[in-house]
Amino acid sequence: MIIDNNTVAQLAYKIHVNSVDGELIEFADESNPRSMIFGYEKMIPGFETNMLGKSTGDTIEFNLNPDQAFGEYKSELVIDVPKNAFVVDGELREDLLIIGNEISMMDNQGNPARGKVTNVNGESVQMDFNHPLAGKSLFIASKIMHVRPITQEDLQSKGGCCGGSCGCGSGSEAEKTHAEGHTHEDGDDCQVCGNPPELQGQGIGDCRCG
Repeated sequence: MIIDNNTVAQLAYKIHVNSVDGELIEFADESNPRSMIFGYEKMIPGFETNMLGKSTGDTIEFNLNPDQAFGEYKSELVIDVPKNAFVVDGELREDLLIIGNEISMMDNQGNPARGKVTNVNGESVQMDFNHPLAGKSLFIASKIMHVRPITQEDLQSKGGCCGGSCGCGSGSEAEKTHAEGHTHEDGDDCQVCGNPPELQGQGIGDCRCG
């Protein structure tokens, strides 16, 4: 069976930044391959396109330019956010405003967006909302371990490549719905937005926990 829309493939792979000699950002070996869903926009476009038509036992290596991966770096996504956006119960959360800290926010349309603090000044916080791999090329080496038809159970999982390291598959409708309303054990950090208990449900970031 070949990889096509409505299939699930178990893949062993390595993903490097820029070239085979670049930083290894994620891998799955043959003893613990990752299952990936095809045809549901759960992967970066270039990854899915290059895998289509391959079958069990095939090996493949390919490069993705930024347009095929996470896009070019956009200076307009570096934004000054007013400090009052980080006020909780009348107090500014200074512990959040650390250079390099990543914070989940929401854009003007209510969509979740994760930004990195790049500068803090008197009245605002400069945040970079580009994907961490924006402007980067990727080198991918993969072996197809198994291919099968998709099931309804498969659709309930994320199933993207780079399972969290690079964020592909994030922003799906299922994940957005989960971010809008969900619960978890008291005292736990939110697994959707990463907010600690004291920020959950306070309108800070994209947390909508009960």
